[in-house]
Amino acid sequence: MKIQSKNKSSLIVTSVLGNDKKILILNRSLSTKTLQNKWAGISGYMEPSEDLLSRALLEIYEETKIDKHQLILHKILDQISIYFEPDTIFLIQPFYFLSSTQKVILNWEHTEYRWIGLPDVDKYEFVPRFKEILKICFGRF
Repeated sequence: MKIQSKNKSSLIVTSVLGNDKKILILNRSLSTKTLQNKWAGISGYMEPSEDLLSRALLEIYEETKIDKHQLILHKILDQISIYFEPDTIFLIQPFYFLSSTQKVILNWEHTEYRWIGLPDVDKYEFVPRFKEILKICFGRF
C-alpha cells in the first residue's frame, strides 16, 4: 500500500548578490503572497521545463534589472527545506552571485533595497532561513 503525503512542496530559487563586501537585501512588498515586509534575497518559483540557473537569472533581472552580463556565479549553495504552514514545504535552491553594479531598479515585489555588510545582518527581520544563507555568502567573499 502506498502512503500519500499531504504535504505540498514547491521548488524555489533564491539568489544573493554580493558587491564590494556587501550583500543585497530586498524588503518584500504587501503585494506578495507570503512573508510581506520581511527582508529577503531574489526569489522565484520554478516553472515546468526550466533549469535552476536560468530561473535565478530571470528573477534577478525581473526584480532588480541587473543583467546576467553584470553577474558572476560565485557559488551554488546546498539546497534547504523550509516547512511553511502545516502542509507546505519549500525546497530552496540558493545561488550566490557577484555583481559588477550596485544599481538596482525594483519591481512591484519589493518596496526597498539595501546593500549591507556582515555586522548589519542581525538588524533585519528576514524570511525563514535567509540569515543563515547570508552568513554562508559572507564567508565566501
